[in-house]
Amino acid sequence: MFTPQRFSGSIKFARSQAARNFHAGGKKSSGVLEADGSKQMNSLYHKSAVALAALTPVAFVLSPSVANMPVDLVLGVLFPFHSHVALNYVISDYVPKASRGPARALLLAATLVAAAGILKLNVQGPGLTETVKSMWRAPSAAAPAAVAKKD
Repeated sequence: MFTPQRFSGSIKFARSQAARNFHAGGKKSSGVLEADGSKQMNSLYHKSAVALAALTPVAFVLSPSVANMPVDLVLGVLFPFHSHVALNYVISDYVPKASRGPARALLLAATLVAAAGILKLNVQGPGLTETVKSMWRAPSAAAPAAVAKKD
């Protein structure tokens, strides 16, 4: 039998279920290309935000030291991952459906290039944190002389 109370209850359930699906990505399965499409990726995205908020200040305090290298390596994975998932949300919201596949493929390629570049910076260079900190340091006196010799 139809009663208004039963009907309004089912609407509330449907709304809450739809909201839960929307915030969790809606789908159960996911791929790397559609990183905003699963509960697992959404959960990892939020956990990466917490990890980035905790590890970034730690990296700046530890740098320069040997103890900072593991933190830089973790940040070198977290920053590209977090950005990849976030930009997939942007693609879902603003890119027309017909263009989403190529846009996601380009984003994946850019994410992999960024991750490889940060890894190279962390392993062969001064590290992510030291590179960022160098932007606020005064240029050394040797740097202009080295540039002058190349010319």
